[in-house]
Amino acid sequence: MRLLLALAAMALASLPRDTDRVTAMVTVAGGAHAGTYFLRNVESPCEITRENAPRPKHEFDVMVGGRAPSNDSTKLTVLLLTIPDADVKGANTSFSATIIFGDVGHGTRYQVETRPGHESSGSGTVSLASRGQDATITFEATSANGVAYKGTMLCVDVSRN
Repeated sequence: MRLLLALAAMALASLPRDTDRVTAMVTVAGGAHAGTYFLRNVESPCEITRENAPRPKHEFDVMVGGRAPSNDSTKLTVLLLTIPDADVKGANTSFSATIIFGDVGHGTRYQVETRPGHESSGSGTVSLASRGQDATITFEATSANGVAYKGTMLCVDVSRN
């Protein structure tokens, strides 16, 4: 009986487990949502894609979070980030960052848009550091309505297309 229990315990311990593929720590400095928030995904939502000539470059996209339990308007639900030229080393001022509290479609949204060809709103910087299949992203942003937020994301096993 003990051997059977030991084998069952070993089998359970060897089952695949969900691991965080991306985590994000976001600090909102002002407004109704001031505070520090943690988001995570077990899927691989970080992706680097290649843009073709005339100017080949890589774009980085990530979405962290999802649906908030009962769409609680005090909870950070989603962080979206796009860096159109992920090949830039160091601070990059061209990006889009959005954080949403509560319902994804109707919740409070703080957005920064500084990419060329888009209507500009807010300001900030973002840095992407890749190490093999992993990446660390840091950002500081101030939305058009003056709410400052910053954060760090850690992506494991970044998808590359």
